[in-house]
Amino acid sequence: MLNKLVIANPVTQTRDAVQQLIAYFNHGQQPEEMPSFYRLDGEMVLVLNNKKDAYYVTTPKTCSCPASVYNPGKPCKHSRKYFPQPKKSREELEAEGEAILEAHHNTAKRLARPPEDIRASLPGWPEGAHGPVEAI
Repeated sequence: MLNKLVIANPVTQTRDAVQQLIAYFNHGQQPEEMPSFYRLDGEMVLVLNNKKDAYYVTTPKTCSCPASVYNPGKPCKHSRKYFPQPKKSREELEAEGEAILEAHHNTAKRLARPPEDIRASLPGWPEGAHGPVEAI
């Protein structure tokens, strides 16, 4: 367990921290100017924010930017830019739309149908008698 790298959520990094990281990967040589993004590997990119004082850590599923925090589960603009998803074909989109419409129509039909026999659906006494009221 000690040799495993565990990443729970990406954390925004300061400009100085990224500068030291780039220098480490460049064998001690500092970058001339800070890049707008720095790809660590195929699954992680550091993206310079608009104020140019920090870098967002972006992965295919999450990002440390505020938009990703406010919209969990949805990809932010950084994830969409650096990790583009394959687009669905027209047939896949049509099949998905038809499935949604079918589910909607089935729900509407089920809700509009009146119960067959309300008295049979009520809890009661044996043989359909509903207590002393019917005995009178």
